[in-house]
Amino acid sequence: MLTLFLTGRTMYPILVSLLTTVTAYIFIGFYYLGTARWPSSYQNKKVLFVTAHPDDECMFFGPTIRYFISVGRVFLLCLSNGNQDGLGEVREEELAGSAKKLGIPQEHLKIADNEGLRDGLRNMWRVEHVGEEVSEFARQVDPDIIITFDRYGVSGHPNHVATSKGVNYAYKNHLICNEVKIYNLESVNVIRKYSSFVDCFFSSFASKVYNIASLKDIINIQGAMKHHKSQLTWFRKLYVIFSRYMVVNTLKSANV
Repeated sequence: MLTLFLTGRTMYPILVSLLTTVTAYIFIGFYYLGTARWPSSYQNKKVLFVTAHPDDECMFFGPTIRYFISVGRVFLLCLSNGNQDGLGEVREEELAGSAKKLGIPQEHLKIADNEGLRDGLRNMWRVEHVGEEVSEFARQVDPDIIITFDRYGVSGHPNHVATSKGVNYAYKNHLICNEVKIYNLESVNVIRKYSSFVDCFFSSFASKVYNIASLKDIINIQGAMKHHKSQLTWFRKLYVIFSRYMVVNTLKSANV
């Protein structure tokens, strides 16, 4: 019966309808390129991004970094040099090139050198170590806003999760100023994660705070990712094409 039902005559309108729907969402997504929703008071602010590894800045936070480059001052703290495969020095240089491409001045970039924060799935970072690095750099730059991962860390990587917990630890234990606004990059399900432009439409309606990169910024973010040559495996190249994080970020306030 199923074979009879799924005849060419039956499947054709279904496929046309599906293709039409997807195409419509893509065009709607393009319509929202270059838009953002933040409180109007967040202009001309100092914004500190806290990441776990070199390449996180463009693989996950690119749209938000580019937004704040245009309206404020951006600082970047990377908690490790990505030395899991013995490429620490190479990846430090790659991060410097990526940051420059995104528009982050070299003097606004810090790569932590902490024995307790070594890259690796099996390396469990203590929140105290993360909090120490965040508080030290925050004292130097005096940020108005800190942006990092949420408790899932987009991919579930334990270093990403520890980064989020460490920033939260620093805030709750008064290691950073209580007036600092903390925002977490929202993790989404796998369908949305790899829906690229299609997710722009949903994000713009479902999220109170979002950044959708302009076409110019998307090209810039992809260009920044090219600096991470040691990490450009075939699956990361697919990620650059299909990931919504190369196009759109949605964020939630972590202040309580």
